[in-house]
Amino acid sequence: MKKILFVSCLLIGIALLVSARWGTKAVDAPAQNSLGTPDTTLAVALSLQDMTSQSDVIAIGNCVDTRSVWVDGTLVTVANVAVSETIKGTESGSLTVVLPGGIDVNRKFPVAVSYPGAPRLTPGEDVFLFLTSDPDHGGYNVAGFSQGKFSIVNDEDGELVVSRDLTKIALQGNNGVRRGQANTTPLASFKAQVKGYLGSQ
Repeated sequence: MKKILFVSCLLIGIALLVSARWGTKAVDAPAQNSLGTPDTTLAVALSLQDMTSQSDVIAIGNCVDTRSVWVDGTLVTVANVAVSETIKGTESGSLTVVLPGGIDVNRKFPVAVSYPGAPRLTPGEDVFLFLTSDPDHGGYNVAGFSQGKFSIVNDEDGELVVSRDLTKIALQGNNGVRRGQANTTPLASFKAQVKGYLGSQ
């Protein structure tokens, strides 16, 4: 009887070990077509028409300078943009754009905070911006995380285009989550499309 009890307990123990190992393998198995990687940020997908209607200001300009500051315990980067053309909103010669994250080098141990796919403005960069008011920080935020920030560059033919890279953003739409893409569009047709959406409002 003791032998049967011992063998039964041994078999049960082996079965538990095997099932625990299989369970661990199932948990550790990579998900197929998963976007939940640490190098992406999830944002609600916005169409160009959505951004046009939701933005308080749409402007073309040049980033003059940036600096990182602490606001209510949060590190942000403040960019000053010299505006060359206002497409929507109050005409202004300059705008203050507040971007998530930054670098504080003035501490004993420097602090850097970054968010994958967050909008970045570089001094000297020409930009086409869709902005929403940010009364908490006294400036504007880029609409749709970084969806509303386009760089203005020359293509290989010397034509001005707007360029945007959303590859570090997972976009949540009606059909689920998808990874953002990088794309370029001629500036003239892009501007005309935005003005068309404004005219239909």
